[in-house]
This record gives sequence, structure tokens and C-alpha cells, in this order.
Amino acid sequence: MKLKFRSLLAGVIATVVIAATPWVAAAQEQPPQAEQDRPRIVLSEQQQQQFEQLQANAIAQIQGVLDEEQKAQFTTGLQNGQGLGAVSELSEQQVTQIQTILNNFNTQIGELLTDEQKQQIEESVQNQQ
Repeated sequence: MKLKFRSLLAGVIATVVIAATPWVAAAQEQPPQAEQDRPRIVLSEQQQQQFEQLQANAIAQIQGVLDEEQKAQFTTGLQNGQGLGAVSELSEQQVTQIQTILNNFNTQIGELLTDEQKQQIEESVQNQQ
């Protein structure tokens, strides 16, 4: 179950790389080499605003699934670029709920993107494989 969750998380991370958000930019002074090589998808101002709203909603939903200690770990993880990787001891129920939240987030991002932007992401993913 944990491996499946990590695979899903990797997909979400790849999707989220499409836009630079203030908390991610501040958290990562020097991105890992793999992220430096990824092409960035440029979002319009309207898309950026919608993305940030979707992201804030997803973060709030994830926090609603976590206990107080896990919320603190998640907040620290967001600040240092680890995100959910910083959260320990998730129950199977929490993992399932978070997977649902992340799947919905991915779907909503997909609806936000143009066909050209989706194609750029698909090409990037294929090149990484």
C-alpha cells in the first residue's frame, strides 16, 4: 500500500511542477538535478490563480485527514520540499483518503490545462521514463 501511495505521490509531484508557487519556490533554493532538467509549463495568470486555489483546497483537505502531530510534520514538509514525505505513521484509512484527495486534485489540474500543456507534460513524463 505504501509503494502505491509513493507512486501516486510521485505523479502528483510531477504534476505540481507545472507551476511555481510561492511556498515551493521559497522552500527550494536549489532544486534537485532532475527538477532542473524538467521543462516548465507556463500557466496563464488565470490558470495560476486557479491552480493556487486548487492547491490550497487540496492542502486544507489533506490537513483535515491528519492528526495534530502529522499536521506539524506536513507543514514542515511543505516548507522544506518534502510535502507528504515528511509525514510518518499514516493509517491505511488516511492513505486512502489522501489518495482520493490527490486524484481529485490531479483531475482538476487536468481540466485546467490546455491540450498543448497536457501534451508537454506527457512528453516530459515519457522522456523521464
